Order: sequence, then structure tokens, then C-alpha cells
Amino acid sequence: MSVYSKLAENLQYISPTFYKGRFFKKLKGLDAHNLLARKVEPEFLWIKNILAKDAVFMDVGANVGAYLFTLENHLKPENIYAFEPNPQLFKRLGRLFPNVNLTSIALSDISTIAEFKIPVINGEKIHTRGTLQTSIKEKNEEKTILQKVEVKPLDDLVFDEVYIERSRNAQTGKFNFQQLDFIKIDVEGNEMQTLRGAKKTVEKFKPILMVEMEQRHHNENLWTLISEIADWGYSVNYLDRESLKLKTLTEEFLNQQNPDNVKNYKDYINNIIFLPSLQEPQTDKINLFPQP
Repeated sequence: MSVYSKLAENLQYISPTFYKGRFFKKLKGLDAHNLLARKVEPEFLWIKNILAKDAVFMDVGANVGAYLFTLENHLKPENIYAFEPNPQLFKRLGRLFPNVNLTSIALSDISTIAEFKIPVINGEKIHTRGTLQTSIKEKNEEKTILQKVEVKPLDDLVFDEVYIERSRNAQTGKFNFQQLDFIKIDVEGNEMQTLRGAKKTVEKFKPILMVEMEQRHHNENLWTLISEIADWGYSVNYLDRESLKLKTLTEEFLNQQNPDNVKNYKDYINNIIFLPSLQEPQTDKINLFPQP
């Protein structure tokens, strides 16, 4: 990291608001005409239009906070729940987004203490690629840094009376919600464990699910895994890059995705959007292209 970059990063301690404006500048003033030129996933624009002001949003794998930044002035902060087990990123999110419900627990399908992997690429720790799936090896990965993190199923946090009472006594209000409208999951290969550990929560609230899923992170056939979630009562969709509307995802289209294009947001699809079966794709009613 250059001296200038280090100085810029230090702004988060001095003026978090000013720092956020600089760090997330690509997300400011985003519209259908500039998002691909800015190399921004179209889902950032779509999600803001799909969620009502009183929606409850959960960000599993909040990372550097891009979705939190996108939604912090759109939703009530008490209706935003974010999970980030990477200790460095968790502290950073606490400085930048102090009003959201932020938790350092890693979500999965068991309760344990586990190793959390941070890959080192070209001599630099890539915190944004952290994962519980320690066997996954990134391209050009030189070595791995392992840290211990607390792991729990979401269902335990939502339905476990002991944990709920502990949160109530601490007056945090965490997980004491009456609705859950949207869950975004980006956990670098641990998405199925995360979803299986959240099945009761999903079945109760029927939120929209947006899950980053890529074959390169799985030994099992990806369509088989997607079909497992569909069997919970969901349709399987993706956000079309031309129309910015949801389209039905097919196995044939999924198999056409080339992981070499992972940073090409126009041609590569890895955000799978699951809608409750009784809910029609609402983006058909939303015009994301502003009128001149």
C-alpha cells in the first residue's frame, strides 16, 4: 500500500463520514447509465429500488460495507443487520456504520470456534476474500493467515431463547425482529452451510435471498445446490444486465458463466436471486432507467 493510500485509510479514524464519501464514491449518484462504466454490480442499484423504506435487511458477509453504504440512508439503521467475522473488517465497519446492528459471528450450520482464512496474494493480505472454507485457494495465493472466529447458525440467534434473552438484557434489540425482507449472502464458498443454518428463519419470514454462488467454490454441482434452495419454495433468478430486470435462471445459462470474467459485471453472473414462489419479480414494475 502506498503512503498516500495509508494516509487516505487513516481518514476513517478522523472523519468516518468524509472517508465513506471518498471510499464509496463509485456508489454515489449511481444510475443505470453509469454503473457498468464505474464497474459496479447492477445489484447495488436494483436493491435500493426493490426495498421499501421500512424493510428489514440482513447482510451476511458485510465485508467493507458497500451494501451498508448503499442502504444506510434508505432504510432505518435499526432495521439493518450485518455479519462480518473478519476482526479487522468488523472494527472498520463499527467505525463507519455505528448505528446498524453489527455482529462478528460467522454464520454457518454449526456452533463452534473455527478457523477463518485470509489469503495473501502478491504479498498483501486480502481481507475481502476471507472465508471459513480454508481449503479454497485463490488465484496467485501465496500463503494463508488463519484466525479463530465464533461460528453459529442464524437459526440459533433468531430462535434460541437464551441468546434472545441475553440480547434483550443487553438492550441491543439484536434479532428481535418481526419481519425479515431481504438477506444478502457473500461468504466465499460457505453459502450453503450459511443457508442450511438459517432454514427455519427463511421458512418463517420468506425473505428475498441474494446469494453469491460460483462453481469454482464448490465440489458439488452448483445447479444441484441452487435447486436445494429452490425446493424451500423459491424461484431462481438473476438480474439481466441489459434490461435490469429479473429473469429466470436456467442450468444452461448458469453453465455459460466463465469465472475468468468475475470482474466483468456486464458478462458475469454470480448473484443468484431467490424469490418466494408467490412473489412475482417486482423489478418488472420498476424503471431503473431515469427519464432524460
